[in-house]
Amino acid sequence: MTTAICIGECMVELRPVDDGHLKRGFAGDAFNTAVYLKRSAPDVDVAFLTATGDEALSNAMVDTWRAEGLSDRLVFRIPGQRPALYLIETNEKGDRKFHYWRSETPAKEWLRLLLAAGGASVLDVADLVYVSGISLAILSYADRQAAIELLGTVKTKIAFDPNIRPALWKSMDEARHCFEAMVKIASIVLPSRQDYQLMYDMDDPDEQIHFTAGLTQGEIALTCDEDGCRLRADGKTVALPTQAVKVVDTSGAGDSFNGAYLAARLHGEDAMTAAKAGLALAAKVVAQPGAIIPR
Repeated sequence: MTTAICIGECMVELRPVDDGHLKRGFAGDAFNTAVYLKRSAPDVDVAFLTATGDEALSNAMVDTWRAEGLSDRLVFRIPGQRPALYLIETNEKGDRKFHYWRSETPAKEWLRLLLAAGGASVLDVADLVYVSGISLAILSYADRQAAIELLGTVKTKIAFDPNIRPALWKSMDEARHCFEAMVKIASIVLPSRQDYQLMYDMDDPDEQIHFTAGLTQGEIALTCDEDGCRLRADGKTVALPTQAVKVVDTSGAGDSFNGAYLAARLHGEDAMTAAKAGLALAAKVVAQPGAIIPR
């Protein structure tokens, strides 16, 4: 069976609903990608690699993962810990603002626990390993360097989404160093235009693609919000338009693109077909509230 491992953090998500109350869910960029990958490719064994607690909220979170069809065999449970939490606010355009309570997130222990469980040998059994910039940013500096070194030794394909969140980085120099190191070892790079704006003050998508192509021979699927996607594969760059939709909430847009893209590639589709699948799913996701939409 084809196997994918998504590494990262899942948090408790609180978002406003029409009656003024808050609705609880569970979300996080790597988890969202895992969900959309599994929904797009039910025949693929998708494992979520993370660390969480052992109390009622963590149990409910793990039950949600299982209900989505994700394997929890790489979920490490830490006694006495509980998951991080965030609150979403959206404006009339669907743009998001996040408020986080995550300083003690147990997910920051994922590398230490992975190494104790076998390290690269655990990852080598997969056909694809997905990791994001957030998955790495929550680690200590020493653990982050060790994680990049570990990922550089695995035999399987690495997919990387930079997903830069400035609040998680001590400096943009640190973020740039991580980004460039990961791009050099990744077979699939899944950045957004905003990542380059934050790291390099670089706004032009074609310039962003050219810069990234100088770091990797892998394929690059650059998401550009309402401008669709720039795809770099087999030495050629193509611009793909997005679908016109009324945007309600952009939460999970990039994650859903990633999930559908990776599912198509694991099914043997070419990069162009995968990018179109990613754009189609992202258009559905932004038209509904929440990072994880109903099936």
